Amino acid sequence: MLYRLFIAVLMSFALALSANAVDFVNLKDFPEWFQESIAREVKLDKTSQLKLEQFNVDAEVIGAYTLADDSDGTWYYTIDIGTPAPVECYVFSEFDGPATSLYSVIDFGLSGAASIYDKALTSKNNYYLNTGVIGDTPFLALDTLYSLGEGSEKLSGVLKAMSAKTDQSLQICMHNEIGYRDSFRQVFESFVKAFTANQQNPEFFESLFKVSLNGIPMGYMQESYAKDADGDVYIVNNTALLIPVDASSIARTDTVSTSWARPDGSLINGSEYTLENGVVTSQFSILHGDEGWQVEGQMQGKAISAKLDHDGWLLSGFGSYLELEILRNAEATSGEFNMWAPSADPTSALPVVLRQIEGDENANFEVDMGALVMKFLADEKGVFRQGSLQQGPVSMNMELIYSKGEPSLP
Repeated sequence: MLYRLFIAVLMSFALALSANAVDFVNLKDFPEWFQESIAREVKLDKTSQLKLEQFNVDAEVIGAYTLADDSDGTWYYTIDIGTPAPVECYVFSEFDGPATSLYSVIDFGLSGAASIYDKALTSKNNYYLNTGVIGDTPFLALDTLYSLGEGSEKLSGVLKAMSAKTDQSLQICMHNEIGYRDSFRQVFESFVKAFTANQQNPEFFESLFKVSLNGIPMGYMQESYAKDADGDVYIVNNTALLIPVDASSIARTDTVSTSWARPDGSLINGSEYTLENGVVTSQFSILHGDEGWQVEGQMQGKAISAKLDHDGWLLSGFGSYLELEILRNAEATSGEFNMWAPSADPTSALPVVLRQIEGDENANFEVDMGALVMKFLADEKGVFRQGSLQQGPVSMNMELIYSKGEPSLP
């Protein structure tokens, strides 16, 4: 269950809570030619065969592909779709994360545009931000409105960019043309599907949530559960966020946590790392030994080694679903347990209370994590449908956009 990553998201959102309201671009402020250009699309009638042996890719995709560069675990393609500028796509075998790497490629694209036209980058604005799913793969999308030069020599453009992580690689595409947003999206979807066509999916349960702050989509939270040969459960959680700090700045966060759990839901071991704005801000692991739960890692570059005061069992993400099912069928209306949530405090066990609630059509449970209380709606199989937290004028929401299987061992 997503309690731990929910806390990680809230820690990331703390960067944006003090910022001014995000002002996305109002097209009415632009000349008519720009408004007409931003709405244009193109008929996608070209296809070609994309082959990349390293990732078992061999599929027909939209556009005429050319492999322009192949070096150091990075593949760079230019794709002719019938627009003045081609779509550019990168495949990375090593990468920072879907949010962090997307921002870096956008920066590279803007620098490239400035170099091509020999004009300084004089302004950039967050134009469009979104997240969603291609099949079972989450994506991030960020469009940037920018200007090069000054006065009568000033040029304006829109750089569209999208990222998606598939199995062992990351795909990022961008298109430096005003308009063609839907056309670009179709090309990107075709590109990503080529990488997922032969992808192995051993998970018995998987869910994906869109995360929004005050109605603005910021990114996603993803969890997956697979059973190993011994009957234990391997859990992977991913969070990727792009948070507008102001009209032109974006904060980036990527968090990955992995853990193992027993069939009864108790934690065996776990690890988690977080990148913020391209820097690893925390990295921790936990393991139970002869002296109890031992935590090792670093935060803000400072090494940390600690033994938890709590020596009893810790609930895993898989165990949270088991507790939810127990509570659903019990006379009691609440249950208490302890979890390891390094985003809150890596050296302590986090007390968590799960309660049933009534009278709210949007929620039937709440999880109390001390300073934070999240209400959520779970269906009859225990799958989260949506969750929300309200703190003053700030509203954070999670909405299920994809799920597969059930949160119970097959």
